[in-house]
Amino acid sequence: MSDYIELTIDVFNEVGQRAGVLRTLTVDDLIDEILQEFGELAQGNRQSYALSLKGAAKPLVRHQTLTAQGIRAQDELVFGWAQAARAPGRVVVTETRKAALREGMTGRVFPIDWQPAVIGRPHSNPAMNKLLAVNLDYLPTSRRVSRRHAQITEENGRYFIESLSTTNPTFLNYENTPLQGKRPLQSGDRVRLGGSNIVLTFSLQ
Repeated sequence: MSDYIELTIDVFNEVGQRAGVLRTLTVDDLIDEILQEFGELAQGNRQSYALSLKGAAKPLVRHQTLTAQGIRAQDELVFGWAQAARAPGRVVVTETRKAALREGMTGRVFPIDWQPAVIGRPHSNPAMNKLLAVNLDYLPTSRRVSRRHAQITEENGRYFIESLSTTNPTFLNYENTPLQGKRPLQSGDRVRLGGSNIVLTFSLQ
């Protein structure tokens, strides 16, 4: 008997993901692996999420292995928000100077009215879109942009940009922005997203 179970996992709108999962893996361990693989989807910690057998009313028990709960090869699992968890809320920016990003190809301006202000594309799950401030889905090269590509935050009147994608870089004035590392923004700074050639110019008034 193989040490692995072949499963199909729906990860929000990324449906039909094939995975070989260790039989000895607990549900919490599998949630951690999913969050690592789909880093751009992650908001919060493992307790914010749940795994369930497709069609089941209750989620799988977190500290037990899959096989202990009767999961078999070719079963379909669903990864989503835990029932009691909600996507982190947005906080209104109170800084008197208004920040915005201007997209270069069309000239469209996106005001930064809340934080964290996520730059990317929408999910089919509305709960994942509460923080989306810069929706680039209308652009022809947007498929090269991660759904949660980067985010802007404000602290004590200063604005910062932070890369969120583990596989898709964010460039600030042509320099790579480190993952989970905040870089200060100045008016006129240019933000480029991965290989999309989409450039956003930051302004502060």
